Amino acid sequence: MAYRITPNLMFPVGNFKNISSGFGEMNVYDKQLWGKHLGIDISAPAETKVFSIGRGTVVYSKLHPGEFSEDGETIIKRNWGGITIIAHKDPKTKKVFYSVYGHLGKRYVKKGDTIEMGGLIGIIGKSLSESNGAWEEEHLHFGIYDGPFHARVLPGYFKEQSDKENTTELEYWKEPVSFIKNYNPKNTQI
Repeated sequence: MAYRITPNLMFPVGNFKNISSGFGEMNVYDKQLWGKHLGIDISAPAETKVFSIGRGTVVYSKLHPGEFSEDGETIIKRNWGGITIIAHKDPKTKKVFYSVYGHLGKRYVKKGDTIEMGGLIGIIGKSLSESNGAWEEEHLHFGIYDGPFHARVLPGYFKEQSDKENTTELEYWKEPVSFIKNYNPKNTQI
């Protein structure tokens, strides 16, 4: 598929100051090791608008709900909630890379949509809801991936395991803040 050139990038919400979980950090939730974080978490209240970091094409947009017990008191499974993945094309290298947005309460784009930099793609989901994936903290998981994409959801964590089907190669994940800053070397407003 031919993707549109993405000349500039921006941050998806607010600014770089609200990062609550960094790239590559080892995370433990519910007394379980999840692995290395393949993005950053940006703290923001529910319904905060989330924007596309650059011109691109939506290649994935689905709900992966968090699951609760029948009484709604116990979290059975944490998940992405609403997730959108956008393909972008670097003007210098002509290489395609992907921006990943998780824990969206609402998604305003669907697979196949083209979007401009700053286009509204969704809003952050309410804490402990299916749409935020059953997480306590209201936040956006944001990642940058430049490896092969097979039209399926990408992971949020990397953990060495024998079953490689559900993992990805760590080398394809980029630290998002540095990636955006280096992509726009002349733009001092980022």
